[in-house]
Amino acid sequence: MLIVKMTHTRMTKIRDLAACLFLLAMATSAFAQEPPDEFEPASSDPSEATETKEEGEAAARLREAINENLIPDRPGEAPAPPEEDETTIEPGPPEEAVDPEEARAEEWYDKFAAQADRLQRLPERIPFLAGKDWLHFGRIEFEGARFDSGVLEDDSGFNFRSLRGGLIRQVSEPLLIKLEIDLTDGDSNFTDLYGRYNTRIGMFTLGNQKIAQTLVNQTSRLSRTFMEEALPADAFGLGRRLGVGWDFRLPRVGAHLTAFGPDLNDDIGKFGYGLRAHANPTLSKLNMVHLGASAVQEQMDRDARFRAYPESRVTDTRLVDTGRVEDVDTQSIFGLELAAARKSMSFRSELFHARWDLKNGETRDFDGYYLQVNKALTGESFQYAQGKFLRLRPENRRGAWEVGLRYSHVDLRDGDVDGGRQNNTSLALNWYAPGQQLRLMANLVYVDADTSDGGRETPWYFQLRAQLHW
Repeated sequence: MLIVKMTHTRMTKIRDLAACLFLLAMATSAFAQEPPDEFEPASSDPSEATETKEEGEAAARLREAINENLIPDRPGEAPAPPEEDETTIEPGPPEEAVDPEEARAEEWYDKFAAQADRLQRLPERIPFLAGKDWLHFGRIEFEGARFDSGVLEDDSGFNFRSLRGGLIRQVSEPLLIKLEIDLTDGDSNFTDLYGRYNTRIGMFTLGNQKIAQTLVNQTSRLSRTFMEEALPADAFGLGRRLGVGWDFRLPRVGAHLTAFGPDLNDDIGKFGYGLRAHANPTLSKLNMVHLGASAVQEQMDRDARFRAYPESRVTDTRLVDTGRVEDVDTQSIFGLELAAARKSMSFRSELFHARWDLKNGETRDFDGYYLQVNKALTGESFQYAQGKFLRLRPENRRGAWEVGLRYSHVDLRDGDVDGGRQNNTSLALNWYAPGQQLRLMANLVYVDADTSDGGRETPWYFQLRAQLHW
């Protein structure tokens, strides 16, 4: 038995290393290629410079649409940004002359930004994919954390949070196929694996996809201010399931419905549905108000369980955990969303309520919420589309700085279920490199938990992450 366990552990490490080398090799091969013709040095002609800038912004919107699963304005197009605000923007001071060092830095940033397009076109260098209009996308996230005390102290270390790669193809004007595999833990786990058809009455999705649930669960990790989702989002989020989805939106309202079956990777779950709706009483580039609500119900054919990481995946320890509970007939999860933003400031909050309906007619109820404030220190305006916040876009060659403060709470105690209670207070500092492919993140977190085993944990921890995507 020990030999089998050691062999499995060794094989997992080998697959982890192989997955890492595979993605790094793909990235290196793209970076090592000679620049294509379209990335020749910029012309001094202002009209050509304007065209190049517009093409770059369109490419950035396309990457955003792929990573954020946004609905194109019309089939085959990336979503356009929100309309301009009527507020008058005062012109800034005249631009100063750029010194040679800044000019060299700007040239380096231009070359770095061009790599995303080269990585996307990697399938053109693969014989059986070349000429079939496939785009390659992926991400690599490496992180480390230091826990200062308690049961988490021995878990300090480093971790590959994400090693993902995938292909996407616009088969026809309304039809898109997306295939993505997560190699993080050494296993080939499917994340997004679906076909999508865009029509005048909305977009239909068939395959493995995110369940229609809450603001934070619909937001890509590439766009979240903090490294991990808030405690209740982790505890009550169902992630992805195999099913069919429908997205519909108007300029200031939208709805997302999913009917789902089992988890494609873990073969758990029976069937259920998720519904999320949002509205924007105010929506422009400089001002936004967001209201939303969601409901998920799942018919259970397995033991029910709610638990949450301490907002770090460097550790496998969960301080709050209901344990496995039998005789649950259905589980329901509800969410309310309130968010607002103005220029470089944004606020977001969500309230969660989960309920188990037991086969004997009794119920168990659990709650959670979070409050979060963001500020772009370098002045960039917030990014938002189709009911979710998007990644900050640097407006200069020195990148963008962002700071965030969050308080999150989850309570997994009711009746004979004592899963514990936890509060986290978190501070985030992020730097976004020009070109939007690289982000460096730092989180400082204070944990206050009454654990599921009856103990008390109050550690601090600090973690760093480097995030690269294309």
